[in-house]
Amino acid sequence: MKQTLMGNEAIAYGLLHANTQMISGYPGTPSSEILTTFEKISKNLPVYAKWATNEKVGFEVAYAGAIAGLNTAVTMKQVGLNVASDALMSASFIGNKGGFVLIVADDPGFHSSQTEQDSREFARFARIPVLDPATPAEAYEFAIKASELSQKFGIPVMLRSVMRVSHSREIVEVKDFNFEEKKGSFKRDIPRWAAVPRAGRLGQAYEREKKLKEIAKYSYENFIKPEIEKLKGTKNLIISSGAAFGYVKETLDELGLDIDVLKIDMPYPLPLDELKSLIKHYEKVLIIEETYPVIEEELRSENVYGKMSGDVHTIDEMTKERVLKALKNVGFYKGENIYKPAFENNFEVISRKPNLCSGCPHRDIFFAIKKVFRPKKSIYPSDIGCYTLGINQQAIDTVLCMGASVSMAHGFSIADNKKTVIATIGDSTFFHSGVAPLINAVYQKAKFILVILDNSTVAMTGRQATPERAAPGEVDLKKVVEGCGAEVMEYCYEPDIKKTIEFFKEVKKRYEEVEVPLVVISRQFCVLDKERAKENLKGVFATVDEEKCVACDVCTTQFVCPPMAYNEKGKIEIDPLLCVGCGVCISGICPTDAFIRRDK
Repeated sequence: MKQTLMGNEAIAYGLLHANTQMISGYPGTPSSEILTTFEKISKNLPVYAKWATNEKVGFEVAYAGAIAGLNTAVTMKQVGLNVASDALMSASFIGNKGGFVLIVADDPGFHSSQTEQDSREFARFARIPVLDPATPAEAYEFAIKASELSQKFGIPVMLRSVMRVSHSREIVEVKDFNFEEKKGSFKRDIPRWAAVPRAGRLGQAYEREKKLKEIAKYSYENFIKPEIEKLKGTKNLIISSGAAFGYVKETLDELGLDIDVLKIDMPYPLPLDELKSLIKHYEKVLIIEETYPVIEEELRSENVYGKMSGDVHTIDEMTKERVLKALKNVGFYKGENIYKPAFENNFEVISRKPNLCSGCPHRDIFFAIKKVFRPKKSIYPSDIGCYTLGINQQAIDTVLCMGASVSMAHGFSIADNKKTVIATIGDSTFFHSGVAPLINAVYQKAKFILVILDNSTVAMTGRQATPERAAPGEVDLKKVVEGCGAEVMEYCYEPDIKKTIEFFKEVKKRYEEVEVPLVVISRQFCVLDKERAKENLKGVFATVDEEKCVACDVCTTQFVCPPMAYNEKGKIEIDPLLCVGCGVCISGICPTDAFIRRDK
């Protein structure tokens, strides 16, 4: 049956058709829809599909299922693989019985990530095979193929997507299938599953190298050889992989160039002897891939050009214009840039920064923190999540990785102890990787304030439930913090900035009294949360008394609420289409009380 599917949806269908019985992971753009879709399409089937507290946990849950004989998968974005890498490196030695698919969605161009890393490189580092689909339809097929390969060779297989594959749509031929219920059965094999250094792992290392040679041969026969047979024997050759292949084909078609193109579906391991023999027959070989020179490094030769030779860009995602430039750099094309805009704008388009949503409680907390803990005497470490956008309020000094706000608050409290350190972190991020650094800070008697912005959802990645919300009464954020040994203060959020500021004045007093980290749990809500936003947004709308407005910029530079902007008179006005009626602005934001309540 044909369906129009997003790449991530296609992967979910492929996993189900591969008889995947368990899937875990952690949400993160551009990967989040994979597990969500799998859960939806398998709701009447005996499968496990649950979010984990972090990627390493999700990896280990799914991997245990695979060594018990089930077909399993784990999904994450590229930075999540950093978190799961400890488990991955060992799993690649040990192997698995059932199929184990590691799905990683990369983000070339930093669209929603703090890094632009290439997970194909991680697959090569971990010595596991990786499939690199170019389209949603291939993502569907490769999800099935990855599980089959993992079962065949007893090794984890990575399915690497990128944002342009994960979030594009295509008509996909979805095959009929019969899901077979299977019970896992763990067979005790201590020398394999619990191998200890040197005695056990050395043998596994040799076994893995043997597998990789077999997989490279398989790749040649099943992926590369059929592509070689399509080549016409032109003077030059282009080698490409994944989403980059689509850009190459389109560009060549639009330029009218007849150049052989070899598509690589499995960038690692490569059948190097066969490929090196092939490229000898061409005058020049241009390798176009996204993001790192993974294939290029394997095929280095005098006639090979790409990122390492400076002919292909090394940062940012692929575009047809960048492919054209690479073709010109190596002499494959000598014409004009057909992708150059027909006209140049003679004006500058005003850029719009990403911003916290209208009515978001995070904004109030950041505003209050800065009022009570002045910037010159404070340091504001923060973390990964919606609240990272507090940077627009200058309420964030550092963003490194998930959980780093806690560790860095500890470090700053040592390195610059004359300043008050106030860190911010979301509840999901705290569960993900904030607990261990808090314990570290407690037993080392670090002194700082940690504000946990608890909105009970993983908001930025699609509003998935946090552990506390998914299991109310069983997982208690406050008890977890108390169990770490920290002091705790709770704040039940109200859309009243004066009350919020008064609360943080109390926090400041308490901070001066304690000798351990002081954790503030701010109980909030997400304005996009349909269940909770209705009961928390009061429908209090505001307008501006222009006679009182003195254009002081407090609302636009310190509070930074999207509906607020200057009109032609140089006065602030509120866009009624953007205002959600939180009413915070009339509670004390403006020094001259220019915001007043208006009738609906």
